Formats: sequence, C-alpha cells, structure tokens
Amino acid sequence: MKTFKQAHEVLKNAQKFHLDMAGVYQQLLENAQDNRTQLLLKHLYEHELRMANNLKNYGAVAEQKVMQTWLQYTNEESAGDLVKNLYLSDKPSIEEINKLGQEVDRYFSELYHSVYGSIESAEVKEIFENLKHIQDKERITLSMATNSLWDM
Repeated sequence: MKTFKQAHEVLKNAQKFHLDMAGVYQQLLENAQDNRTQLLLKHLYEHELRMANNLKNYGAVAEQKVMQTWLQYTNEESAGDLVKNLYLSDKPSIEEINKLGQEVDRYFSELYHSVYGSIESAEVKEIFENLKHIQDKERITLSMATNSLWDM
C-alpha cells in the first residue's frame, strides 16, 4: 500500500521510530546479564538517541516550504512491528540483538531509498540523501562496535 505524507511527517515518524527503538534497547538492557550484550545494547540505545536527535535537528533547520512537499512511499513498519517480527527470546543473545540492530538499519536504508526515489524536488532529495549517508555511517560504526565485541 502506498502512503502519502509530507516530508516533515516522514522525518517525525522516523524520529519516533528511533525513540521507540531506544526504549526497546533500554528495556532489553535492564534484563541483559551478559557484559557483551549489555555493551551492545548500550551502544544501540545511544545510537538511536543520536539518530532521533539528528532528525529533530533536520526538521528544525529545513525550510518549512520544502518540508511540506508531499511524498509517496511504502514503508509503514513501526518499531514494535519490527521487534515482534524478529521473535526475540526472553533474554536475547548478542546475536539476536545484533540482528535487531541490522534490521533497524535495513528499515531506514529502505525508507530513505524509497523516499529519495519518489522525490522530484532537488532540495528534499538532498535532505533524504544526507540522511541516508548518516545512516550508512552509523551502520558502519555499529558493525565495527559489534566486531570488537566478538573479540572480547
């Protein structure tokens, strides 16, 4: 199903998704017992807060007229849906947490790619291209952090 939203709504929804995921990671962190899992969850929690803050800043500085551009895209998954579909165990392992982090990155990569592909405005395209680059850099950082945890 295709959805029509204004660019600023897409950013607000993405910001809410990041905040919701931060809450998921925080809740999982409270129940985690393994040190490596705790470190990964803390990193993911901070990552989600950073990404939510980035989106808040983008919304604040983007020109209002540009952010009212209507977009058509298909990504409508919520953070809760994503977590539910992964079937995490009661005390998720570091592998399960890592998979969850990768799925969140996949979601945002697809979201920004989908939105970017449906935009005609060069100004709005630039905003979502920048967001995709930020997401890609964060994915690399997460991968490096995860790899260093495997070495512990």
